Amino acid sequence: MSTTSPLPSRLPPLIGRVYCVGDDVGADDILAPEYLTFDLDDPQERRWLGAYALAGLAGQRGEFVAVGEFRSPFSIVVAGRRFGHGSARLHSPIALAEAGVGCVVAETFSSGFLRAATNAGLLLGLTFARSGEWKRVETGAKVRIDLEQPALHVGSERLALTPPGARRDIVQAGGLAEYLRHTIPVQPAAPPR
Repeated sequence: MSTTSPLPSRLPPLIGRVYCVGDDVGADDILAPEYLTFDLDDPQERRWLGAYALAGLAGQRGEFVAVGEFRSPFSIVVAGRRFGHGSARLHSPIALAEAGVGCVVAETFSSGFLRAATNAGLLLGLTFARSGEWKRVETGAKVRIDLEQPALHVGSERLALTPPGARRDIVQAGGLAEYLRHTIPVQPAAPPR
């Protein structure tokens, strides 16, 4: 019995600028329904999802991704409770990933959003270990996220995160299918009879 090459066991910290949103940011806030017409399989159309990421938040168009741009200067989103609620469609996590987001740290997630983002290998969803910690982070702050000893470091503060478990490895592998390919032993094919 053999397996394909193992996944790296240690990940470097994530470093980036933060964009903060509040509680109850739903799928329609992450990507407004009028942008669901873009073809997810066409790379030229798919990048437009990044241009409209978080544009569904009232008065936010141009703040997260500048008008005329496809990528955001913010690579980490920090949120309150129920991030991604309302739909498990893949468009929302794709929009964030296309905008350049690699990680969302929230107090809680919609299970559908977190599952879609993780299984597609789009972005890592992490949760704060203590309630209300997300309020200690401000938009524009440069943060470091340690994945080995899960914590978000902002200034001199260390905000504990809940260990991501297999989610980290699934996203690192590029999605659930790739993760399983790396972790499930491969049986050699039996010779024909």
